Amino acid sequence: MSGISLTDVNNYIDQHMEDFKQGLKDAVVIQSVSSKKEDRGFVIEMVDSVALRMEKDLGMTVTKKDLGDDPLYPGEGIKLPPVILASLGNDPTKKTLCVYGHLDVQPAELSDGWDYPPFDMTIVADAMYGRGTTDDKGPALGWLNTIEAFQKTGTTIPLNLKFVFEGMEESGSTGLDDLIESEKDGFFKSVDYITISDNYWLGTSKPCLTYGLRGVIYFHVTVNCADKDLHSGSHGGPV
Repeated sequence: MSGISLTDVNNYIDQHMEDFKQGLKDAVVIQSVSSKKEDRGFVIEMVDSVALRMEKDLGMTVTKKDLGDDPLYPGEGIKLPPVILASLGNDPTKKTLCVYGHLDVQPAELSDGWDYPPFDMTIVADAMYGRGTTDDKGPALGWLNTIEAFQKTGTTIPLNLKFVFEGMEESGSTGLDDLIESEKDGFFKSVDYITISDNYWLGTSKPCLTYGLRGVIYFHVTVNCADKDLHSGSHGGPV
């Protein structure tokens, strides 16, 4: 960012903060729970709305990759949400940053202990309550808001940008591995750096630096035991 003034960008963000909050509120309302097949349409709606903004409002080159039917529901015609592959800029003198994010969420009910309806974002003392405000709709949309600020103020973006936004992260990212493998010599070939937008804040005045992610590991343990006691105690019970 050396040599680029962000004063105009920061001012634009401050001036349009209410618009950005409303955009997040509109996204939280979409009940994009990937683990419930009855909500799969909402996940696809969420993906479509973000893809439309990226293409129409921000001028990105956008492709929605079809992943086919969900293997968890064979024969039921339940589609996996498409994955957004989007690009902005192709300057060969600039490095290319790839941004990963997801647009699906976990289930949530008011009876789970929420203080406010989880799918209707509520703002209290500048804190935003709603499913997806942090994980991960807020961070994903934050990238788009920032790009808007750069573009509207005529500020040069110092990188080429690529985006991978999926709709199945909360359910194991079904289909994403195969897509990445198929695009390694295509969409991802020019990528120099990758960043994950799925992280957290500690407040408006204290930054949070994420230096590692826990990942997912499954263990299967088989225990073989004797079919009878080989030793007995003084009272006839097992030792």
